[in-house]
Amino acid sequence: MGIFCPKTTQMNFFKLKTLIFTSVVLVFSSCSKDNDDQLDSKAPEISFNEPSSNLYGIADTVPLKLHIHDDVEIHTLSIQITNQANTDTISMFWNHIHKSHLMIDTSFVAELDTTVMEMANYYIRVVAEDTAGNSAEETESVHIMEGTMEDHNNQSDTDSGMGDGMGGHMDGHM
Repeated sequence: MGIFCPKTTQMNFFKLKTLIFTSVVLVFSSCSKDNDDQLDSKAPEISFNEPSSNLYGIADTVPLKLHIHDDVEIHTLSIQITNQANTDTISMFWNHIHKSHLMIDTSFVAELDTTVMEMANYYIRVVAEDTAGNSAEETESVHIMEGTMEDHNNQSDTDSGMGDGMGGHMDGHM
């Protein structure tokens, strides 16, 4: 068995306490420096580049292009697209992004049960939060109706107002 030396044990214990104390001080001092830098930061900026129109026909692909910018770093981003007609929701969420610029380029298909409604709105809600805890929210809405805008612009005065719902919509995709 080894020889027990109280002085060596006390010295090791003192070194261990010093090491733990120093580590804790370094962790808190580095966090406080980051927080001091972020105190003056601003909320993220959210810009809708698309949808560029606020009117789409049933089964149209509605583009969704966003630009999110922050002076620190974007931490989280959520997008909710809600169909007002039946409250169906499409949800997207990104966590731990840690970039100051972010581009989102996606789309969704505008659906509508025409046996119930001839038109409805889709509401797009975007929420971004940065690493400093600042958050921003932007919303956009698009109107969905049977046919397309081209159909409604070309209808005659005697038309029922809804057209056949197919003319302009299909021509653009063939």
